[in-house]
Order: sequence, then structure tokens, then C-alpha cells
Amino acid sequence: MSEGAAAADSLRLRRTFIPEAFRAVAAGVIETALATFAVLIAVNQFQSGPAMKAFLLAAPALGLLGSLIVVPLAVRTGLTASRAAATISLVSMTGFIIAAVGAHHEWVFALGLTLGVGIIAMAIPLQTHYLRLNYPTRNRGRLFSVTIFIRASTAMLVSWGFGIYLDADFSRYPVLLWAMAGAAGLSVVCHLIVPSTTLRVAVEKRHRFLESVHVSRDDRVFVRLLIAAMVLGLGVLSSNALRVDYLANPVHGLNLDVKTVSLITGIIPSLARLGTTFFWGWLFDRMDFFRLRVLVNLVFVAALLLYFVTADVMLIMVGSALFGLARGGGEIMFNLWVTKLAPVAHIADYMSVHTFFAGIRILIAPFLGFFLVQWANISAMVAVTGVLIFVSISLVFSAALISREIHLEPRIS
Repeated sequence: MSEGAAAADSLRLRRTFIPEAFRAVAAGVIETALATFAVLIAVNQFQSGPAMKAFLLAAPALGLLGSLIVVPLAVRTGLTASRAAATISLVSMTGFIIAAVGAHHEWVFALGLTLGVGIIAMAIPLQTHYLRLNYPTRNRGRLFSVTIFIRASTAMLVSWGFGIYLDADFSRYPVLLWAMAGAAGLSVVCHLIVPSTTLRVAVEKRHRFLESVHVSRDDRVFVRLLIAAMVLGLGVLSSNALRVDYLANPVHGLNLDVKTVSLITGIIPSLARLGTTFFWGWLFDRMDFFRLRVLVNLVFVAALLLYFVTADVMLIMVGSALFGLARGGGEIMFNLWVTKLAPVAHIADYMSVHTFFAGIRILIAPFLGFFLVQWANISAMVAVTGVLIFVSISLVFSAALISREIHLEPRIS
């Protein structure tokens, strides 16, 4: 590589990494909307029922389902990946503003928050596209883990700070919604700074709206891993939907205060993510993909058992820490795994299919979790979730066997 090319690559990396670091701060603020405060506001301000709480927790499904059409829309409009992502963040900011303005009306709050949290997820395939082009393969996981570290740090501080703020006077919760609108605005600016190309260089000019499905459906390993991710997601997300409700709702017998709930659901898992983010990034760059996926799944199983099987607050905290640990690895896998599997020209296509199915499970899982608890109890939910996670592990093993059979190890190891 010539000195000029090396300098250009270095500049492109810096112009990507620095805005992504600032965008991670914004993402940390927005993350607390769903992780902790959406359900808390629904329970404490509106006394919302299970359907409304499930509706709020399913908000990311809106954007993830829509991600399937993001790539063809970006192709047809000629927008670069980063400018298309900026447009999506602008719509998200509008949603948070609607939620803040109508904060005292349950359905206005819910619809605005759903738009704010949900629509921003549509940008994920576009982000993966420009990260694949701008980050070198040898340390892509490490660079991405830095932004996760920043995101987790921000989420931890914001969760704790807003927890104290609301514990003093819960009626001040609209301030949180304005803060999230500001965070989405920061995301707009960060996306605009990142260098990227139009997707026409990577895909056909006459890109059909289901082109992403057509280009990925014949990849047997990808399809098997997609099914494994669906099964895992239904299990993990259905239990995750109940993490706040299990602690705050008197029906379950714990009825913890706001500060303790924000500690368990916000601070502790964020600390666990924080402490292990670079480790997961290092593993992603060096460890066999299939073994890493199984390892993350097993941590989820341990977290599930400790969090929901006992009423002991200390054990629940340990389970919450394991959720944070597993999420740290899972987040890297979710955002970057297609970069190890998909052809370079179709990174955004593969990712849009992956995020579309993620949207389906995010939409279904909260309702599944609340239904299992209402129909049976927490123990039944834990049993169903555990079975789904182990089914997912078996599917990962079968995908590994297929990959060896068709000699794909160099592409995904």
C-alpha cells in the first residue's frame, strides 16, 4: 500500500471513529428510554396495563422491520449510507419531541416514544455498511467495542442520574424525553460527518425492494444462523421485557423503589458491559465465530436463572450483571457478525435481512413474556426461555457443521 493510500485510510478511520464515539454518547442516553424509564413512566405515571408496556418495549421493532426497505430506498435516492442514517435520526428526534410535548397523555407519550426509539433502529444496516468499509478487518471488533464502552458508560451515568432526579419528583419525567430528543439531534450531526459512499457502488442500480432477501436466501449458513438468532431473541427478549416489571410491580412481590430498580436494570448491567467490552471485542477479532456465539448464549442462561428464579435482591443483582455481560458480547455480535459472513458487496443487504427478523422477534417477545406470566407465572416464562436458548445453541452447532461441509471456515472464523 502506498503512503498516500495509507494516509487516506487513516483519515477515513479517524473521521469515522470520532463521530461514532460522540454518537455512542447519544445512543447511551436513548438506550435508557427503553431499558429503564419507558416502563417506569408507564407504571408510575399512567398505571398502564400489560398491553401498553409490551407496546413500549416492542418499539425497536418499528425500525428493525423497516430496515428491510432502507437499503433499496438509499439506492434509489442516491444518498450515501451516512446521510441516509442522518435522515433516520432526524425522524427519531421528531418522535422524542412529540413524546415530550404530549408527555401527560398516555397514547401521545407512547406513540412519540415508539417513533423515537423505534425509527432510529432503521439506520443499523447503513451503519454496518460504512463501518465495514471504514474500519480495518484486523481490529474492527476492538474499535466497535470502544464505542460500546462509551455507550454503556453514558447509559450507566444517565440511568443513575435520572433515577435520582425522578425519585425526588417523578412529575419531572418530561425532562428525560427532551434529553432524548437532544441525543437524537446529536446523532444526526455525527452521521453527517462520517465519510461513506452511495450503495450503488455495492449493489445493482435497479435494486428491488426485496433484493436483500434474494441475495442472502441461498446462503445456507446465514439462513441457519438467522433462525438461531430468531429463537434466541424470542427467549432472551421475552424475559428481558419483564426485568423492570418484575422489580417494580407489586404483583410479583418485590415492589422495589425507583433508585433500586434503576440500579439493577441500568447501573449494574452497564457496569458489566463496561468492564468486559474490550474483552468481547478482542474475542470477536480472534475467536471462532460459532464458539463465541455459544459462549454468549450460555451467559444468557445463567443470567436468566439468577435474575428470575429467586427473590433475593443480591442474587438478582448478580443475574443483572450477567445480563450486562452477555449483552456486551451480544451487541458486538448483533452489529458486526455479518461482516464475517456476507460478501463485501452485500453487507447492507445481509444486515437488513438480519435486522428485519430482529424486528419481528422484538415485536413478538414482550407480548410473549407478559402472556406467559399472566397465563402461568414467572417460573413458566423462565422454563420456556431456557428451552429456546438451548435450541438456539443446537442451531449454531448445525450451522458450524454446514460451514465446514462447504468449506467456509476462512470467511467466518
